[in-house]
Amino acid sequence: MNLYLLRHGQAEPHNRQDAQRALVEAGRREIASVARRFAAKGITLTSCFYSPFVRTTQTCELFVHEAKLAVKPEPLAVLLPTHRALQVMEFLRTLDSQHVLLVTHNPLVSELLAVLTATDLDSMHIFATGELNAVHCDAVVHGGGTLQFRLDP
Repeated sequence: MNLYLLRHGQAEPHNRQDAQRALVEAGRREIASVARRFAAKGITLTSCFYSPFVRTTQTCELFVHEAKLAVKPEPLAVLLPTHRALQVMEFLRTLDSQHVLLVTHNPLVSELLAVLTATDLDSMHIFATGELNAVHCDAVVHGGGTLQFRLDP
């Protein structure tokens, strides 16, 4: 399985309800840039899931549009920022997909990358907004993945 882990773009400040925070223009530019570089790699997604918060929904829609992907994104509660990497991994084990995009939040996305690649959580890579990391997993288990590439906004 090839996983593409994407953190949402820059969003409005925390002066409103967290779930309702929308992308700001800089966040839209981040996602458009990463999506175009992803598209240049010629990857065809078989599944796409996103956290149902406003900023992740907007990030997913923009990414799919800009990358010209023919996939139907689906909201997934296990991608909310209150969940943990092991819960996401349990879900991923149920899939029969080869190329899966997950659009979510920190700290979940950073933790997921660390667990999949067996990185010490104390020294894990912290995703920037709009950042995408590609991981190839022979198995969706602790240490079962290898980082393939990173796209920074």
